[in-house]
Amino acid sequence: ISLLGVTMLTLTSTIHSLSPPTCSKNGSCETASTLQFAVLYAALALSSIGLGGAGFTMASMGANQFEKTKDQEIFFNWYFFTLYVANAISFTAIIYIEDNVSSGLGFGICVAAYAIGITVFLSGKRFYRHVKPKGSPFTSIARVMVAAIRKRKISGGGNLDY
Repeated sequence: ISLLGVTMLTLTSTIHSLSPPTCSKNGSCETASTLQFAVLYAALALSSIGLGGAGFTMASMGANQFEKTKDQEIFFNWYFFTLYVANAISFTAIIYIEDNVSSGLGFGICVAAYAIGITVFLSGKRFYRHVKPKGSPFTSIARVMVAAIRKRKISGGGNLDY
């Protein structure tokens, strides 16, 4: 989903009919058309939905590939180290390219990185350890909701030392 969103963002910056005209020297700007706004908002929504679900899912799925707690800790260390290095690169190099070369090239690099990542992920799919779910997640959610409703009037005590 996020790959589609970033691809749409790339298209809005490279196809002239999908981006509003540039502002004039005196500072007046024409507003974007309804189609341009629709494509932009759809691209942002798809990117946000895809990225919102992917980050924590990838971390937990990666950790599930290891049985030992120590191995999971090592995975999380490397996962977040790589994540923050990638953020630092994107906040510097990609923005520099978008500002000084072309926004289409900057977005294009992001699309290429996404495509490579998805290809690598899918190529190893047959080697992944699949953990079978135990029960329904909705049952667990319902149990928590029922317990919270039942305990809503219970006093927590006067000691708040946390």
